[in-house]
This record gives sequence, structure tokens and C-alpha cells, in this order.
Amino acid sequence: MENLFEGAPWHAPWLTIIAGHYGVGKTNLSLNAVRDLRCHAPRDLRPTRVTLVDLDIVNPYFRSTDNRAFLEAHGIEVLGPVHGATNLDTPSLSPGIDEAIRSAGAQHAVLVDVGGDADGARALGRFAATVAARPYRMVFVVNLSRPETASVAANLELLHDIEAASRLVAGEVFGNTHLKELTTASDIVAAAASTRAVAEAAALPLTGVTAPRALAAEVAARLPDVPVYPIDPIVATPWERQTR
Repeated sequence: MENLFEGAPWHAPWLTIIAGHYGVGKTNLSLNAVRDLRCHAPRDLRPTRVTLVDLDIVNPYFRSTDNRAFLEAHGIEVLGPVHGATNLDTPSLSPGIDEAIRSAGAQHAVLVDVGGDADGARALGRFAATVAARPYRMVFVVNLSRPETASVAANLELLHDIEAASRLVAGEVFGNTHLKELTTASDIVAAAASTRAVAEAAALPLTGVTAPRALAAEVAARLPDVPVYPIDPIVATPWERQTR
């Protein structure tokens, strides 16, 4: 399974930014990435401290801070909207975010989950100078099963808008096409060509695709030239949480 970790969005540099449209699955990807980095990464890649920064101050329903108990149970620090555990929409962000970004390094991995589209990326722009002063990795997440991001042109326009609003530059494209519990290996394999086309149009590398853990080995066998990152469904909708 170690070869599948090659697709994980948390390799050095240790300041990683996850950006993309609403609903592409950034938060679930971020939660998987910090959990695996904290608990399952090879020892030589595992920092002593991991912080997840939730910069989604626009969408009140799917925030990383809603999963604070899960994160803290795995020894992961959380910084984000002051009222992130409620449905109150507020521009107030936790103190300490700037300091956390400044301290990112081999012993302190920091992953930033950015709100969707350009409006959400403006919150990241508040920290642009701090981010740009050190090595960072901004990952543009693509989910071709979402109507708003189903074409190469739509993704390219969104990427440019996010970069302009955040005043930072993406360095790679990461595929996260899925249909939740209905996802098949064929869905992911079929989307890989279009995801690669997004990367090529943006002149960026395609550094990996996700797959539900049960499908990861099959997807990796069918996409031998693309790193595959196995993920679990950590984020739940409000109605799913009521039935758990």
C-alpha cells in the first residue's frame, strides 16, 4: 500500500493549500490527508505536529471545523472560523493562523482547506504574504462529476479566479471525481483523461487522483501512470450525521 501514498497531497513542502470549487470534495480530501500524515505516513515523512487550517468562511455546511472531534482524536490541531461548528456565517477567523503558517516545516505540517471559488479564496489572500515567504504547495482539486466543474474551460477559469483572489499560484492539479457511494473504478478511470486535460491546459502536472479505499488497488492497476490516493468518507451531510 505504500506506493499509493505517492498520491497523497501532503508531501513536502509542508505548507499545503487545498483549493477548488464548492462540492469538489476539498474538505474530505483534507481530512484524509491530515489523518494519514499524522497516523499512517512513513516515519521519515511524519512530522511531530499537524495543523489543519479551515479558511472556509463562506459555506456553513461542509467545514473542516465541523469535524473537530475527529481531528483532535487523531492529535491534529484545528484553526478556522470562530463559529465554524455552527451554521452561522462569519468572516471571523481564529487567531494563530498566521503564526501556524509561519511555523510550517518538516516538524510542523500545515494544511489549509480553502473555501470554494474566488470568494472563498479571498480569505486565503489575507495570508498571501506569509504563505509566499516560504515554500508552499497549492493543489487545485478537480471533480468532473460536479456540473459547475464538468469541463476543462470551467476548471481553467475557476483556477485563474482562485489564483487572482488568493494572490497565490497553484502548482498542480489533483483529481477527486466521485459519485459518493455510487462511485465505481470505471468512473475514476474515465475521468482521468479529462482531469489530465485540465492539468495540461493549465500547464501544471497532474499529481494524483483519489479513489475510495476499496477501489484504490483496481484504479491503480488501470491507471499505472497516475498516483492513486485511497480515501475514506469522513465528511457527512447534516442528514447523514443524524442517521449515524
